[in-house]
Amino acid sequence: MKRFLGSLVLGVTALLLAGTVAAPAAVAADIPDPGPIKAGYTLDFNEDFTGSSLDTNKWLPYYLPHWAANRANSAARYTVANGVLTERIDADTPAWNPAYDTTVKVSSIQTYDANWWHRFNADMPNDHNEPTFNGYTTKYGYIEMRAKLSNTGGGGHQALWLVGTDDKTSASANPEIDMLETFFSKPDTWRIAAYNWGSPDFIPYWDSCECQTTGSPTSEFHIYGMDWSPTELKFYYDGQLVRTIADAPNQPMGLILGIYTDAGSGVHNDVWPKSWAVDYLRVFKKDGGYPAADYEVIKNRQTGELLHIEDKTGNVQSGVVPATYWSAQWKEEVTAGGYTRFKNRWTGDYLTLEGATGNVQYGTVTAGQWAADWTKEIVDGYTRIKNRNTGGYINTEAANGIAHYGTVPAGYWTSQWTLQPAS
Repeated sequence: MKRFLGSLVLGVTALLLAGTVAAPAAVAADIPDPGPIKAGYTLDFNEDFTGSSLDTNKWLPYYLPHWAANRANSAARYTVANGVLTERIDADTPAWNPAYDTTVKVSSIQTYDANWWHRFNADMPNDHNEPTFNGYTTKYGYIEMRAKLSNTGGGGHQALWLVGTDDKTSASANPEIDMLETFFSKPDTWRIAAYNWGSPDFIPYWDSCECQTTGSPTSEFHIYGMDWSPTELKFYYDGQLVRTIADAPNQPMGLILGIYTDAGSGVHNDVWPKSWAVDYLRVFKKDGGYPAADYEVIKNRQTGELLHIEDKTGNVQSGVVPATYWSAQWKEEVTAGGYTRFKNRWTGDYLTLEGATGNVQYGTVTAGQWAADWTKEIVDGYTRIKNRNTGGYINTEAANGIAHYGTVPAGYWTSQWTLQPAS
């Protein structure tokens, strides 16, 4: 969620009331709007903030209201004028959820909401029923925003972030991408962060950076872009690539756009109002769509590492290699008996236990070789891979960079894997 850091208590919130904040004037160094056209892509969502009000068919002007005991405290304070959305926090803005988010104040709008969505504090109950709102969700696409950041300093940040929508249970194990989560105290950076929140669909650790920016993001409009494909996330500042995450969620996500005080980014100062300005938010989809990949990567839940044969040792390794490496990509083939075989893209070899060494190996196999036949079992949304010949499961219990097989309890994360599309 819009919270910061590796603290598993994250969250933040909003306040509503459209006030009278004039849209900021452009300056000479503003990066111009390139228009709603992108070569090789088709426009799927376009918010230019025209007129003087928010389009409530697209946007819910509250911050995660199902968590707030006082729904009004989660309402956004904003204006729409001169083609710009200005979100603000005032001195009298109340904390949105003091019971579970302490002093955090928020002014935020979102394209999706549902009960239990984004449970950033495991102790937090769903306070009251809220009708599901779906103004827009997307799976993949190029997301672009032109914005001017806050210049008030102190603790707080502004953010555009995405949260998955697949898990609608109280666990709310949906991945998060913080496309922009820049702190007021570090206005010359672009803070990017991502985490899986327990979902098997994304990286199992915080991936973040405070990427250096050019120009003056608090006095000029700059363009922030993210190209989300089935296998990676690429982040662009004014059209220049600045960051790549070699993994990506593979489920629909809702968008949240807001400004926050405190919330893991330090204690606020007394400069009010705190505001930022958004000129537009657009989502483009690649022409031809995002076809399912023929190959996949096999990623361990415990370590986040991939099965690969990059070093060609004869043993299958578990390590940190790019998902784009063919040595880490596997194709599933189903045998006549209904078992699965995993064929490596680089060498054409198969996962096998033929050598009976205790290590998972790879090599050429025949049709009747049970050592190369596997079944997949689902545990907590993850996959366990069981060998037909030995009944052993692929695991990383030895933590030595080599994949092993054996009788590992079902709940051990070392024997749980995600199988994700590879490009």
